[in-house]
Amino acid sequence: MSDAGNRLRPVCAAPGALRRILCLLAGTALAAPAVRAGGFDFAALLTLVRSQDIGSVEELLAALPAPQRSRYALVFESRSLQGATPENPRVILFGPDARIILTFNGSPAQRGFRVVETMEFDDGEKEFRLRELVFPDPAAGAAQVQVSEVNPPHCARCHGAPPRPVWDSFPLWPGAYGERYGARLSTRERTGLAAFLARQPTHARYRQLLAVQRFADPGTFRPGARKQYAAVAQEPPNAELGIALARLQSQSIARELARRPAFASYQYALLGVADASCGGLAEFYPRSLWSEARAALERFARDTAAANAREAQLKSARAADGGLPRTARAASSDDALLRLRFVAESALGVDTRGWTLALEKGTYDFTLPPPAAQPLREGLLAEVAARDASVQDLSRYSTSSDGDRYCSYLKRRSRAALGASKEELSALGSEVAEAPSAAPGAPATSPGPAGRPAALQLCINCHETGVAPRLPFSDPAELTRQLRRRPAAHGTLLDEIRFRLSAAAGTQHMPLGVNLSEADRETLERYFNTLATAEN
Repeated sequence: MSDAGNRLRPVCAAPGALRRILCLLAGTALAAPAVRAGGFDFAALLTLVRSQDIGSVEELLAALPAPQRSRYALVFESRSLQGATPENPRVILFGPDARIILTFNGSPAQRGFRVVETMEFDDGEKEFRLRELVFPDPAAGAAQVQVSEVNPPHCARCHGAPPRPVWDSFPLWPGAYGERYGARLSTRERTGLAAFLARQPTHARYRQLLAVQRFADPGTFRPGARKQYAAVAQEPPNAELGIALARLQSQSIARELARRPAFASYQYALLGVADASCGGLAEFYPRSLWSEARAALERFARDTAAANAREAQLKSARAADGGLPRTARAASSDDALLRLRFVAESALGVDTRGWTLALEKGTYDFTLPPPAAQPLREGLLAEVAARDASVQDLSRYSTSSDGDRYCSYLKRRSRAALGASKEELSALGSEVAEAPSAAPGAPATSPGPAGRPAALQLCINCHETGVAPRLPFSDPAELTRQLRRRPAAHGTLLDEIRFRLSAAAGTQHMPLGVNLSEADRETLERYFNTLATAEN
């Protein structure tokens, strides 16, 4: 602990209420700079609790940074472990970007009253972490705050394993103030929200909420023509939270896909169908593979439509049970991610039933408010670009008049990776391609022609099919001539190959998207060195 922390100990040793007050003041001086410098996360939250000797939910809320108390949703009918009523709603603090969420409620009569639930997004692993802070009961005497294990089993019952956010989907959030997107509040909502706002300024917990006037403004939920014309309207809280969670969930999904062994072969197909700009799945599959997959995709689409219809019915029933007008129906998703989900399930073995934010499990509703773009493409782009830097550069053309450069690249790479014929690959580019015998990303398990390492085929598949700059890897005589004579970024072509095979190349290593075994890498390097020596 720092010197400031050592000075904090005697202050916090003061008796009773005085100890609380002095410790809170001293702890604020200790913890605030760290929060400002590093951003607010669960580690900062725990530091706040321990350094300020926080012993109640009320003290914790008062100590939170202002941004964390400024953006939140209010749930008046909760299906979670924390109860809620219209005048004592469950508060979901989601801060600037929902990377850490804290929830609490407002009445001792409600379940979970002494618990603050947290959900943190781990940027390194791209996973959600659920925890609980259980605060002591003052009537039971002195006790410490209990911090749960990560992802407690009782949380997994709703959030699944690995955990996913659960926050319904556009345009209906039954039980949260602003239930219907872009609509006036119902009578029940207006009455309940008025009761909450009347007691908020003096309530021990709710008074710590900032920007509460936003909930008093009807334009928050249904913007007027003046705001819309001036382009100053912002999304209502429920939609804001949904968009932020969808962005994080998309990063989590992309990382889940990238961890699968088959990702290297299917990454270009997944990225290409992540939005509608590059065409259908047939354009990313070799003809032979597509003929097998087409019927399966049709069945998959029918099953998805049936699941989404059930979800819409169940969600509408929840809304009707809450007193919403019968006209307030959940929108059925067109499931823009149908083809991507099909590849994920059929080729990578990933279960996509836990991908959406919908409360109902086993559904596939990914709809977001109209201004929001489908974020899964960005998550996948980051994963693919980490293996193939060319994709990041080409993606900048995807919305321009030259956007076909990006899509064409993905289609060529995808078909080459999935074993397309020479004729198919030639039709996709201007260069005549050698027929690939293995996918870039497939293990180099079968021996090549006499004297050639099996992994050399990975080089041929890309550099002699129009996917990557042309290099004569299948022609030993021409390759021998070029290895020491052809200039490259790191010297000669041989120097460049050595660099690309080394760990120093980082994301520029070759073959793209493949982690060769040490034996395969050394065999390739010896092969190229032997050719270069023969040229001398």
